[in-house]
Parts: sequence; C-alpha cells; structure tokens
Amino acid sequence: MSVQPFNMAASYDPVKRLDVAEEFWSRQDPDRTRRIPLAMVRDRILLTKEADGIPNALVVQLLRQADNNSDGYLDYEEYMRFAEASAEHSRSREVFNKAALSVVPRGERTADRRNYLQEYKCCPPALFMVTATLVEIVVFIYYAVDMNKPIGPSGPAPLYSPLIYNPYRRYEAWRYLTYALIHSGYVHLVLNLVMQMVLGLLLELVHGWWRVGVIYLSGVLAGSLAQSITQPTVYLAGASGGVYAITYAHVGNLLLNWSEMEFRWLQLIVCLLVTVLDVSYALWDSYGSPTPSNTGHMAHLAGAIAGVLMGINILMNLKKRRWERICWWVALFLYVALVITAVILNAALPVPDYFPDNDYTDLVVVRENYLNSLL
Repeated sequence: MSVQPFNMAASYDPVKRLDVAEEFWSRQDPDRTRRIPLAMVRDRILLTKEADGIPNALVVQLLRQADNNSDGYLDYEEYMRFAEASAEHSRSREVFNKAALSVVPRGERTADRRNYLQEYKCCPPALFMVTATLVEIVVFIYYAVDMNKPIGPSGPAPLYSPLIYNPYRRYEAWRYLTYALIHSGYVHLVLNLVMQMVLGLLLELVHGWWRVGVIYLSGVLAGSLAQSITQPTVYLAGASGGVYAITYAHVGNLLLNWSEMEFRWLQLIVCLLVTVLDVSYALWDSYGSPTPSNTGHMAHLAGAIAGVLMGINILMNLKKRRWERICWWVALFLYVALVITAVILNAALPVPDYFPDNDYTDLVVVRENYLNSLL
C-alpha cells in the first residue's frame, strides 16, 4: 500500500495531532494488532462523532485509500504513517477546515467535500459573497465621492440614488433589491460586510455560491417588502436583510440536522444571543430612545425569517427523512405565500393614503436638491 512520504523535519504538533489520530484508532483496535477493513474506516470517519477531531488532511488520505482499495485493510503502523504525513499541514488550514465542517451535518461530510476543503486555496475565491462585498464597497466609495462630503459612522446616505429604496418611487421595482448596495455610514457598511464574509463564506464553501446567493437575495427582498408595509414613508438602505438571512439560514440547517451537527449548542446559543440583542435594541430604539436611529428593524426580522425558511429549502440535505420532507414543503409554502402576500399589499393595499404619492421628479433634479441640502 503506497503512502505519501513523511518528512521528519516537517513542523507539526505531535502531542495534539498524532494523539488525536491515535485515540481514534484505539477505539477501533485497543490492542493495536488488528487489520481493519478500509471500508469500515471510511464509514467510521464519515458517519461517527468520534472522528470529528481527526485532522482533515488525514481524513482525506484515508478516504482516498478507501476509495481505491475498497476490499483492502489498514493496520496500526500504516495508519500512523498517514497521521504523520497529515501533520505537515498548517494549523491555520486545520482551523479553516474545522470552521467549514462545523456548518455541515456529519452525514454529509463526503469524501469529495472533505477533499475540496483540503485543496481549497482561495483562488478562485467564493464567488457570490466576495463579489457582493466588493460591489457594496465600490458603491459606498462612489457615493462618498459624489456627495463630496465626509461620511461619518451613521451617514449621510445618498437618498437621491436610483439604488436606495425610496418610498416615494415604489414603482421602480428594482429598488426592492438594489437598496442592499447602499449603506448609511461606514459603521453600517463594516458591520454588514464582516457578518456576511464570515458567515456567508462558510456556507458558500460547503453549499455552493448559488444556494447562498438565493438565500441572501431572498432576505433582501423580504426585508424591503416588510419594511415598506410596516413603515411606508421610510427610506431603506443596507444589506442587513441579506445578512440576517445568511445568519438564520444556519438556524434552519441546525434544526434539520441537530443530531449530526458539531458545536450545535454553541451555534444555537450564538444565534439566540444575536436575536435577543437585536430585538432588545429594536424595542429600545423604537419606543425608548429620545433620538431614534430610523434603523429598518422590520427588514432585519423579515430577513431572518426568510433565512430560516429558505435555509431549510436551499441548503443541501442529502438524507431527507419523512418529517424533513414535510418541513421542506411547509417552509417553501410559507416563504412563497408571505412574499406573494407582501407584493399584493405593496401593489394594492386597500387602505386609502397609506402609501405616499409617487414622485416622478427627474433623478438629476433630485440629486441636485439633495446635495444642496447638505451644504
């Protein structure tokens, strides 16, 4: 059986990495005398919790051998040679692998997915989240230059932009999505970018760019529709609806795969903590603050709901049980029904003068008037 050569001069931590690998073998063969079928090793690694601590590089090597020698065996000495070779990989690589695998149910940690993570070198980068982040930065810089005014932590926002959600130009339907590209101040921008890069990249690495894109945009759309109905005269800017959708897609993924998720209680506590803090701030900002911030709290809530519902529908779940299929259809029905209802209410709410009258002023004039008001 061929193995990758092991360089004794390589830098690694034998106490941490090799002991973890050796502990896994001892659970299968306490006396270290048996030859264990590779197929059994593969199944134990992919499907059992006891293999969670094994470095991904070792897992990838063992799975490659298992795939090539499905009728072969592995003994203790050969296994430890694999473990020593895997120790050549850097600590940062293992931290990256561990973080990415933490959002993947144990039953879906396939050989292909583990191999992809092991060989991933950020080139090309995760497509959707990086692109969205760069576009939002470019748009922010463009309007900072265009307004010719220093941008503080909370604004001003370019209310004249054809991208921002303007309650007086609701007939321009693209604004229900493009408002996510506009941010009110650098604090607003940085917070959203950090959240979407950290959480969004992890989901995109293991679930693919288009799934994360659908979840993100569904949160953006839900946020603007809900905000326009509950606060019909308020402008809306920022990617918070999409960010909250990405955040709470973790919750949908977590609930569907609870028994197979690593760090499940930690992930749930973090999500609940974010929820409590955001709801508390929303209540204080709306009813207790002497100077309300005009934050679109309803867009946050709608984005979170969209994230949970679309996370159940979009994120990969290879082993669907009967109750999970029911949840899939219920989540799909709820999201579609809520969006259709919100669209109908936005278009034809049967309440006279609820929405402001449409403004058809030329955008060039709107820009000039707004910039003059900043002087």
